[in-house]
Amino acid sequence: MIKVRTLEDARILVDNRLEEGPELDYKRGLSNNREIAKDVCALANSEGGIVLYGVESRDRLPTGFSWVEGDNIEERIQGVVASSIHPKLEGVQVFRCPNPTNDKQAIFVVEVPKSPQAPHMCDYRYYKRRGSISLPMDHDELKNALFGRGRNAALRFEISANVSLIDRTYTLIDRVLVLSSEKRQRIALVPFHTDAWNAVVASGLLFAFSEETVKQLVEAYTIIHEINSLIDWLKIERDPIVHTSAYENSFKHHGTYIPSIIRDKLGKLRALLTQITDGL
Repeated sequence: MIKVRTLEDARILVDNRLEEGPELDYKRGLSNNREIAKDVCALANSEGGIVLYGVESRDRLPTGFSWVEGDNIEERIQGVVASSIHPKLEGVQVFRCPNPTNDKQAIFVVEVPKSPQAPHMCDYRYYKRRGSISLPMDHDELKNALFGRGRNAALRFEISANVSLIDRTYTLIDRVLVLSSEKRQRIALVPFHTDAWNAVVASGLLFAFSEETVKQLVEAYTIIHEINSLIDWLKIERDPIVHTSAYENSFKHHGTYIPSIIRDKLGKLRALLTQITDGL
């Protein structure tokens, strides 16, 4: 997200004629409370961004400062955010950048984070950014936003549980691998969790993730399916050694200890789950 905290930061945007877009909105002056709430709400429901009050623009390009005059502007904006946006929106910051030649004038920067509690509503409507404009969400966007929060929370919880399980499984397998092959016995491992992932796939909401996140999710849960199949195999077979060329490091005559196959898959799985968590 673009950072503007000082007048010099704002001058850089104006001098370089940085165009308005999904994360940047120029306003000539301070609008009414409803418009303030709408613009902040739209940014919070999208990717976050900033609104600059006191900047002239034409065809989405800044042309100079128009300055805003008035008392308690910061308090007014924060009051609108607190009273007009539901559920409560946290993390909005307001910065006053005074005119160096007239302290009564300033531009005001409203910095809005992408909200983990989205979607937020103001004036009984849900807004989001479309290019450089704040507009109401359509039916599909609203449905995805409403269910997406729960979907993401469930996935985060499941992924966190699986990462913890990876660490415990590593520890257990390593205790066995130090033993000689003659002393190794069949061990019981806990299968990895898939309920949240299955629910996402069944609900048809997978499309709402980015293409990269979908790719990572599919790859991660494919590995989990493979691991769980091996864990199921350990439950029913007495011999924990598999004689097969399906595993690339297996030896034709000696076979491969199944828990060591699982262990090799855990490293890649852990890395994928960490990347997915960062993208949710």
